[in-house]
Amino acid sequence: MRVLTLSLISILFGAIAVVLTWIGNLNCQFVKFTTENTDENYTIQFGIWYFQYWTAAASIDGTFIFESCHHYPSHTNSGEPIAPDIQWKTARAFSILTFLFGISLFLYNIFLSCRAPTQRLFTSPLEGMGYLLASFCSGMTLILLDSQLCTDNVMMEGVKEAYPDLDWTETCSISKGARSVITATVFYFLAGVASLQGYRMEVNEERDESGLSEPLFPEENNGDNGN
Repeated sequence: MRVLTLSLISILFGAIAVVLTWIGNLNCQFVKFTTENTDENYTIQFGIWYFQYWTAAASIDGTFIFESCHHYPSHTNSGEPIAPDIQWKTARAFSILTFLFGISLFLYNIFLSCRAPTQRLFTSPLEGMGYLLASFCSGMTLILLDSQLCTDNVMMEGVKEAYPDLDWTETCSISKGARSVITATVFYFLAGVASLQGYRMEVNEERDESGLSEPLFPEENNGDNGN
């Protein structure tokens, strides 16, 4: 019963981690720049793949501002090229790997659930190690905090020139997306630990059951001994 519980915990934590990975990596709110020493706080946010964008629409009822996520352009409005550095590219690569591990493990569990219980174990070392690798890859996406997106953001330079009266932070800080990725990293790790622990317990239980199924005393050969 404990093995089944650990198996269900690992599957549940893994599914939660996949959802959090999706939310954290595919939005435009991974890191943010905020204003300092101002009466009103303004925030501009950036993601691994997208950046935050506003569109103003004027009507007879007033002006409405819509927020959306856009792909990064090749150049800024001033002509500055936007070329991801090695840290940014590394964060993107690990975000892809995290998705691959997470989705693969999810499909792997669906495949196992379709088999008869007598034909499979509830857990496997492959599943546990996969979750731990997903946790590592998820954590490595945080290397984005050391990229030019945070330390030398050319898009923010344009914002500072357009609004010289606002005092923006020099480096970025984590936002909703990064917090989701951190939480996903923890859930992947816990899913891996639960899966490996369940596998260890399941193997021990099977070993004990196979030992008990053997007779305590070997049967003597009662064949014809000539008497």
